[in-house]
Amino acid sequence: MQAKVFLSQEASFTPEEVGRKLGVKRSTVYAWLSRGEMRANKVGANRYITQNQINEFFSKRATGDYVDMTYANGPVR
Repeated sequence: MQAKVFLSQEASFTPEEVGRKLGVKRSTVYAWLSRGEMRANKVGANRYITQNQINEFFSKRATGDYVDMTYANGPVR
């Protein structure tokens, strides 16, 4: 008998879908996840990001405490 995994009823998106929504590459979303800037839920080997987690990510950026280290030229404030 297989165990069933129950996810919350909230819609969730793959990093690729989040990248398309935000107009960035999938690798940028993975970079945010690996640096802990964006949170995600992991189910098996897959990551899923809810709309609340996306909103939380932008809230952190709005405080001014966040420094974007995505670009090779150094931090973007």
